[in-house]
Amino acid sequence: MIKLKDILCEDISLFSVDVILVTDKNTNFTDVIDGVRGIRKITTVNANTPEEMEAKNRKRTDNKEVHTASIKFIGGQDPKQDLDFFKTTMLQSKKGDPNKRIEGLRHVIFKPKSLIRV
Repeated sequence: MIKLKDILCEDISLFSVDVILVTDKNTNFTDVIDGVRGIRKITTVNANTPEEMEAKNRKRTDNKEVHTASIKFIGGQDPKQDLDFFKTTMLQSKKGDPNKRIEGLRHVIFKPKSLIRV
């Protein structure tokens, strides 16, 4: 007998990856996370910045903050290609528009070694 769970596991490949987000200090981090959640294929974003990093962010004078998060997404055949798609989508806007797609997000660093199938 075929179970619905088995069918869904075959068709949907859910992956998780850790990411470092560099943002503007004067931008609300919740707004940045909401922008990341709005990207196609991303299902969950869990901010998990350690308290030590938050303390360093408060002392920074270069108008940046560094945060960590875990992202769950529906992956294709090669989930590493999905990471490239996410980075491009997060940082680039429409052609001719000089602004970033996610306001306040400066840089994204994925940790490919943390990429796992959930």
